Amino acid sequence: MTASVAFHASIERYNVLKNPTSKMNAYFKKHPALYKTALLVNHAFRTISMASFSQALPFTGPINTAICFSTSLFYRISVEKNCAYKFALPAFAGSLTIPLAYSGLESLISRTAFISLSAFSLTMIILIPPFAYLTYIILTVQYDVDSQY
Repeated sequence: MTASVAFHASIERYNVLKNPTSKMNAYFKKHPALYKTALLVNHAFRTISMASFSQALPFTGPINTAICFSTSLFYRISVEKNCAYKFALPAFAGSLTIPLAYSGLESLISRTAFISLSAFSLTMIILIPPFAYLTYIILTVQYDVDSQY
């Protein structure tokens, strides 16, 4: 037995998360709406994490965006091919929509969007990408969970 196989076997033998994971999976099978909620929360967490990572990088915006996109793409084609859910590229796309959503909602809340028709139109245009992202995530989660159960 190679060292890597022995190491993996010992990890599996002492895996304290195996039983809770199985129980959670069985619970989610009985409650698909909660499973959908968990997936939506996971998408939100990953999106916020990607946006925070992009802000933490010490380069200019376009370079940070290129780094985040290339690493998300690399992760998608190298690791996520083995995963049931694909979070890397949607999280990257969502991270780009956060500043747009913030500025659009800020305009609506402060009522500056209602000063003129052009200000309102610009605010609505700014809010298209965040709403498109949310729609994509909701429909994808809905499809994935409904097709499993």
